[in-house]
Amino acid sequence: MKTKGKNKMRKSTKYVTIIVSIIVLIFSFINFIKTIQKENMKTYTKEIYKYTNKFNYDYKINLISNKYMTNEEIKDKNLAYVTDLIDNIKLDLNYDYTGSKNSEIKCTYSIVGLMQAVYTKNGEEQKIWDKEEVLLPEKSLDSASDNIQIAEKLKLDLKDKNELINNFKQQLGMSIDAKYTVKLKIKVTTEVEGKEVVDELSPFINIDLAEKTTKLTGENNIENSEYISKEFKTSEKSSTSKIFIDVVLIVAAIIALRKVSKFKIANVIRNEYKYELNRILRICQDKIVEVSTKPNDEEIEVVYVKDFGEIFKVSEELFKPILYYNAKENEEAWFSVMSGKTSYRFVLKK
Repeated sequence: MKTKGKNKMRKSTKYVTIIVSIIVLIFSFINFIKTIQKENMKTYTKEIYKYTNKFNYDYKINLISNKYMTNEEIKDKNLAYVTDLIDNIKLDLNYDYTGSKNSEIKCTYSIVGLMQAVYTKNGEEQKIWDKEEVLLPEKSLDSASDNIQIAEKLKLDLKDKNELINNFKQQLGMSIDAKYTVKLKIKVTTEVEGKEVVDELSPFINIDLAEKTTKLTGENNIENSEYISKEFKTSEKSSTSKIFIDVVLIVAAIIALRKVSKFKIANVIRNEYKYELNRILRICQDKIVEVSTKPNDEEIEVVYVKDFGEIFKVSEELFKPILYYNAKENEEAWFSVMSGKTSYRFVLKK
């Protein structure tokens, strides 16, 4: 018949195991709940809209009646025009906005003329004239599609401005460079997927003023595209690996608690006699001489002392070794210091 062994565990070991298991259980459970409830928010950018701007202009120079040339003779736009022969300039301004998808497009635009003059002093240009006038008051356009267009015709008569600049040069004796700028101010707004898209641009045409000849320069046949992106946030459930680790730790902690609860606390009985004996032998090993025979007390006087410390003092004072006899049958240890017919003795008992 087999005898079932007793399950015992040291008190300190049992309590440490319980404390560690409880800590692991609590933290794993809390982390498990948080992991389940937590959603990982990730941000990514996506292109939601694209729009393209196109602008071009055309013009026609009309001359005053003269004997040198006619309007039919100045069709080449690479030519410079004699300023004093120009009657007026007809401008055709065209703008086209195209989006990648239909939306509510709102557009406001106006045309302004800007007369500017600069004086060059010691190589440095100094602006002395900057006057703006409205050539076309602000207009509005709306479109519920992907496209909106502007087509405006403008007639410019710059004879009075040329005369003004020439008079300024003559009366003040200043050599200045002047130009007249026609600027189309455009603002287009729309909303795509909750994001406002605003586009502003101001294409221009420059016309020389108060010069012998006049040329038109500027931004013609321009085209550019813009891409609009938007940040989106998505939620992803926490990875199953974290949940699995938490579950394993919770189960392991519960199993450890259940098992350790079955163990009884082992009563550790320390043999004080052996502990003290080993301590004395270890500390005083240089002074102790172990003997195999029990001391004969018939012809000597035995003086018993209270503790081993007294024996140690006697050994130090008399310069004598400490004789050690182990009475194993009684579990006693005799420590003696011999001096003539006197034996100083300390007996360590169980």
